[in-house]
Amino acid sequence: MKDIFVNNNYRFGVESFLIMYLNQYQFVLGSDLEHYAQSQELFNDKNPSNIYFVLRRPKITVDPNPIKISGNKANLNFIIHNKDKGGMVNIGFELKKAKSELEFHTEYPYNLFTLSDKNGVLLGARPSTLIDSIQVEDNIDLPYLDYEVLYIGQAHGKDGKRTALDRLSSHETVQKIYTHSLTQNPDSDIWILLTNFSQQSILMAAGADLIKVNKEDEKIEKKKLEHMFDNNGIFISDRQKINFTEAALIKYFQPKYNIEFKNSFPSAKHTSYSECYALDIKALTIELDTSENTRKFFTKKTGKTHHHMKMFEFNSDSDRISLMEVFG
Repeated sequence: MKDIFVNNNYRFGVESFLIMYLNQYQFVLGSDLEHYAQSQELFNDKNPSNIYFVLRRPKITVDPNPIKISGNKANLNFIIHNKDKGGMVNIGFELKKAKSELEFHTEYPYNLFTLSDKNGVLLGARPSTLIDSIQVEDNIDLPYLDYEVLYIGQAHGKDGKRTALDRLSSHETVQKIYTHSLTQNPDSDIWILLTNFSQQSILMAAGADLIKVNKEDEKIEKKKLEHMFDNNGIFISDRQKINFTEAALIKYFQPKYNIEFKNSFPSAKHTSYSECYALDIKALTIELDTSENTRKFFTKKTGKTHHHMKMFEFNSDSDRISLMEVFG
């Protein structure tokens, strides 16, 4: 960590910073989104999913050929569809509640299967989701099941309560991605990552012995301090918070199907997050940690990782304290 107070000439001794971190998330296979929207309990009006990621990864189906069954145990093969390094993975199941020998059933396009006993279905699942929730053999090339980020979007209504789930089914760009996937990448599935971000506010205050601030700037500092203490942090409207979080994510990931914000964030010209400039917030950091999940997500720009983090400065004047300078 650098000592930024050596020979400094900073204008302010007080600076405010924002962190937007991934609080909750859910991967949903695109074809299951409608069913998920009807049954899910993770997101609601008080805890909305307002930002979503459209993702792509290899399609996974179950081998329809006869499988090995012995009592309540079954072995079947999952087929990973990848033009370069596809393959087959053998998965074993033991259903202890079975009352008779198991029966296996699947139908074209083999993206869903059931295991049943004489009393009915014991397990019904999609290979593409089940493969992420069980231990698999070492012969699977796990990196090929990581998620590529194609698009990042937001959803909210006039009252700010509309969720990503409400908007996705009719979103023009999402429908375009589905169409392109069918024609250009038929061996891939489209997934949706639904997210909820939370805010953390940071106030950096240097002592008067370190930074001498003139009287006019002292008034500005006082307003920042009062705002932080009166609002228990930095208060920004939900609408603008969604706007700058989406913009920062697009700038960081540079998804293929996004256009706006890829080369123009942050900018004082964008009124959609003008509150950040009105409050003189120094910088925004976005952080996404999915280390508890088996798979990673990526773009060509970011590379594959479980922990994505990036800081953007709303004000980069040389006479302002910069955390990028501290940790750079």
